[in-house]
Amino acid sequence: MIYKKSISKTIFISLILLILCISYSAADSITETKYICFGTDFETPVYILKTETRKPVVMIIAGTHGNEPGGIAAVNNLKDNLNIKKGTLLMIPRANILACKKEVRSFPKDINLNRVYPGNKQGNDVEKIAYEIFNLMKIYDIDFLIDLHESREFYKVSSQNYGQTLVLDCCDDSLLEMCLSIIDELNEEIISPKEEFEVLVKPIEGCATYAASCQLSIPAITFETCKKLSLSKRIEKQLQFAKIILFRYNLLTEEDME
Repeated sequence: MIYKKSISKTIFISLILLILCISYSAADSITETKYICFGTDFETPVYILKTETRKPVVMIIAGTHGNEPGGIAAVNNLKDNLNIKKGTLLMIPRANILACKKEVRSFPKDINLNRVYPGNKQGNDVEKIAYEIFNLMKIYDIDFLIDLHESREFYKVSSQNYGQTLVLDCCDDSLLEMCLSIIDELNEEIISPKEEFEVLVKPIEGCATYAASCQLSIPAITFETCKKLSLSKRIEKQLQFAKIILFRYNLLTEEDME
């Protein structure tokens, strides 16, 4: 009888340990929420997915321009559904939250958040947003920056617009090589030539990726979809691109890409 009880107890303990292990593996990352511009009209959340391994650290920004909903929706989708296996992921769905709420490109109208980096702690409200985001890059010692945008026209139709491009602010050979392999994945199922992605090296002083690349030596890509595509297709491509980067930096596994 004692022997049977001992076996039962052992089985019970083993089952409890198995359940705990399964529970732990199903929640590899935890989410922490912080705020930039806290206590102001421009207060906006930063969602931080953490694992036991801090590095590598990737940051994704969307909502720099409030009339570019594809990136905003994509980052919210990642925030709600993603479970990373390694490292740290910082996500800012609505960088200029008032522009996003009003669904306008910039707010105030005459100040473009993507032209004032690295920002100014003592500057205007938009410069303060840029300063706090740039400061996050430094505090978390990020390894890669993704900035999600949308353009009103295809780049292949009008070179004044950036629709369907990966934009680099510096001519780094390894980053350029990575981008060229990424567009092969992105273009795999695209039929129309004008919808195909291409890589541009066009430094834009004052944008987030320029500040990351040129002032902090952080690899960074501005990813642009075209608004002439359906919103669902734009979101799909924004998500695909973000996940490709996260996979290449080992935050996601092959199973997560399916």
